[in-house]
Amino acid sequence: MKNIFFITTILFATLVFSQKQKFDIVFKNVNIVSMESDKAILNQNIAIKDGKIIVVENAKKSKLKAEKTIDLKGKYIMPSLADAHVHLPETEEELLRMFDLNLINGVTKLRSMRGDWKHKEWQNKYNTINSIYPKLYLSAPPISRSLEASTVQLEEFVKAVKENNYGFIKILSIKSQKIFTQLDSLCKKYDVPLGGHFPRLSMGNSLNEDVFFNSNYKSIEHLGGLVGEPNFFESRIQAIKRNNIFICPTLLWYSIGSGQYSYEEFQKLNGMEYVSNKTMQEWIEKTRTYRDKIGEQAYKDEVTKELKDLQEKYQVIARLQKEGIKMLLSPDASSKYMMTGCNMINEMELLKNVNLSNFEILQMATVNFSVFHNEYNGTIKVNKPADFIILDENPLEDLQTLKNVKGVFFNYNYLDTKALEEMKKKLLEATSK
Repeated sequence: MKNIFFITTILFATLVFSQKQKFDIVFKNVNIVSMESDKAILNQNIAIKDGKIIVVENAKKSKLKAEKTIDLKGKYIMPSLADAHVHLPETEEELLRMFDLNLINGVTKLRSMRGDWKHKEWQNKYNTINSIYPKLYLSAPPISRSLEASTVQLEEFVKAVKENNYGFIKILSIKSQKIFTQLDSLCKKYDVPLGGHFPRLSMGNSLNEDVFFNSNYKSIEHLGGLVGEPNFFESRIQAIKRNNIFICPTLLWYSIGSGQYSYEEFQKLNGMEYVSNKTMQEWIEKTRTYRDKIGEQAYKDEVTKELKDLQEKYQVIARLQKEGIKMLLSPDASSKYMMTGCNMINEMELLKNVNLSNFEILQMATVNFSVFHNEYNGTIKVNKPADFIILDENPLEDLQTLKNVKGVFFNYNYLDTKALEEMKKKLLEATSK
């Protein structure tokens, strides 16, 4: 009886508090895809103050007051998306365009996988306390098999990574097991994560399995070490699971590169409206030149092989999901016929071939990314940052609704439908010049 009285008192006090407090903004009559479960919470009001979700309550009983109230009239909100594998452009002008292309698609977090020392300056400039630009998660300049460095030079490199707050060091390839061991030892000393490709030595051999899986590696890109490796597959799956290593499959990069699309289909791919006619024609000409050079039969054989490899990737992803190994989402939009931000939905569509549920796919771009970075976003919940997108329909039922994001709330900023449409208009105008 005392417990019932206590709980009732707390609920009443919370209700009184929410009714008396004045918030910065209240979103009314919205359905919430919190990403804590695979069910939407219908007809809610959400109150935000100082960039944080303070109250979530049933709209019919709500009496929340705010400086600004927005009636979403039955739309859906879910956590904003994170692209876990991007290559930042060469110039700031291109960077700002990249930011806009991601924002209009509900992407507010970008993990850079091809670092440069100048990227820290960009992060300091554009990721201020209340900027609307997507948050950058930076990697240092990558390691490759061409690296020639003494232990002292390696230590200076790792120290610079740590002192400048780069998130991790990406490995493209590695010259020798000795260099990998030296680098890993220094990364452990300075608490710097490693990530990237599954390392291959100069002669094409793999690292010693124990050396690799006891290293500071936190994520593996492109299903490296798992596809085309039947003799090591089972042991590596278990080692990845045991060491809580995240996997970023990047299926779309391989799908686009498979050669399965016609020239007409290339031009209709998602995001191609933001590619100039000149650039598109250059891409098509390069593709045509390559296909003509190898010949029709070799081209057909290549497509068959690539599609077979893609099927193997689907099988690997299904196994990773079954094992409970966490995956991150990215199309790796770094090649021809791809467009940053716009291709997130294409990556999700490919993951449907693995029979993943919409909830499982969306986890990769929200909750899993948050867990990977030990952050508090990724879900919609009281006392969490207000970081979400607004959609017409329930993405748990139809991922296609992500093609038309209606609003973005991120880092104290709210971009409504009008603001997003204006951004699209400017991007299209710039494309046509």
